[in-house]
Amino acid sequence: MVNNKEKTKFYVHVPSNIVRNEDFYLSNDEFVLYARLCFLYFRNYHNKEIEFDHKRLMDFLKISDTRTFKKRMKKLFDEGLIETNVINLPTKGSMKIVFNNKPIEECKHFTMISAEVFSYWKNEQIDKYAFRQLLYYKSHINLDDKENDRSFCYVGYETLTQRLKISKTDVKNANKKLEQAKLIAVTVHKLQNTNSYNDADELIFDRYNNHYHVTDKMH
Repeated sequence: MVNNKEKTKFYVHVPSNIVRNEDFYLSNDEFVLYARLCFLYFRNYHNKEIEFDHKRLMDFLKISDTRTFKKRMKKLFDEGLIETNVINLPTKGSMKIVFNNKPIEECKHFTMISAEVFSYWKNEQIDKYAFRQLLYYKSHINLDDKENDRSFCYVGYETLTQRLKISKTDVKNANKKLEQAKLIAVTVHKLQNTNSYNDADELIFDRYNNHYHVTDKMH
């Protein structure tokens, strides 16, 4: 969190390698759950034991079936992101899990984004694809690196489809939702003439990746 005289602003901190599926794979559904647990961990003053109402968490995640919830928690356990194997859920009251803080405490590069992103998720302005994609873009932006102008990123469709295991249609639809919610601005780059020719005497064109700017309020 960041404190100032006016207000306290909360952030979500997620290891960038997890955001980008660099070391293992989390589906977008599983990623939203993990991002929420990361937020609860920081809100809990880095205490590994996190207590929460699982029904409220399920409601937040838009999960109606307890089997689905347990399956996603099992995936986090199998990947070593939580230390509790959730087999049974309480019929009432809260439950506790032990969060594995090593991936966070030993992480060299975080993706930090305003916790306001959860409001856009909860209000259904963005879906699981747009949620993950926004953090993916944010993971490549460093506003402090002014020399290399890292105020935007230029991740290609191919990278997103391969890393997140989704279709180009999913990528395009997620971008539309993010633009409609005014969470990103996109500078479209079209084909450009390179003024050079290939072996078949055909003119060569280059297509540069679009530039994605994440809105200031998410920083």
